[in-house]
Amino acid sequence: MDQDGALWPDWVLVGDVIYPPGGHFGPRIQNSFQLVLVHTGEMTVWIDTVAHYAPTGSVTLLYPGHQERFAFARDADTHHSFAHVGIAQLPPSISRRLHQLPWLLPLSPAMRDLNLRALTLRNTALSTAKPLLKAVVAQMLWRYLGEGERQLSGEANPVSHLAVHQARQYIQTHLSEALTLDTLAQVAATSPSHLIRLFQSELDTTPIAYLWEQRVTQGVELLENTGLSVAIIAERCGFQTRHHFSRRIRQATGLTPLEVRRRAWARPSRH
Repeated sequence: MDQDGALWPDWVLVGDVIYPPGGHFGPRIQNSFQLVLVHTGEMTVWIDTVAHYAPTGSVTLLYPGHQERFAFARDADTHHSFAHVGIAQLPPSISRRLHQLPWLLPLSPAMRDLNLRALTLRNTALSTAKPLLKAVVAQMLWRYLGEGERQLSGEANPVSHLAVHQARQYIQTHLSEALTLDTLAQVAATSPSHLIRLFQSELDTTPIAYLWEQRVTQGVELLENTGLSVAIIAERCGFQTRHHFSRRIRQATGLTPLEVRRRAWARPSRH
């Protein structure tokens, strides 16, 4: 068996925090692998007394067994996410590849998407939430390795505009609320027209179209993986009526909500 396939976390812990200007943390001994994603602000990490700098829009990997001390931006909030990855025995081939990577990588749209999925899974009611979270965090680690090796090879690694990231993150955590373009633009600290242009440029869609796409995606997931009523799912996904929810589901899948559920529940086991 390929040792690379053995990369599976024993445990994971994800979180999201905003430090006020002048915030600091540590010193502490790192007890796991930890991905740190800097969304706004900046941080300096002293690792065994050696300073390392991470600006807005960057991601790095911290290694277990080292002493760390963090200092965040002095004149602005610093928003960062983290994913602790507990792995008792990291395959030697993976360890060698990771240690060859640069200290810092650009924070890509794909990595941001995985981070949003991980943060969302913290509060899901799915019985499979824990293995799902492990799977997403494992994907984050694989992507970090892949993107790092791509950077070493000299290939480009595009970074999403911060306004798009902030709007998408807000959508993921506020699907049940009555969101408007003005609200999303305010969250993203830009004008509605500029936010539309950014979404069209990066995602080939508009903020509101993206919002409804995410609501439908979440609705289908809940239909397939929970026994919640259609009315409750519709409400949790931000639809004002069950009829509107049903219409959107049919447009996306060609099926009614109950047909989506029956199709999923009738699938044979893969084991």
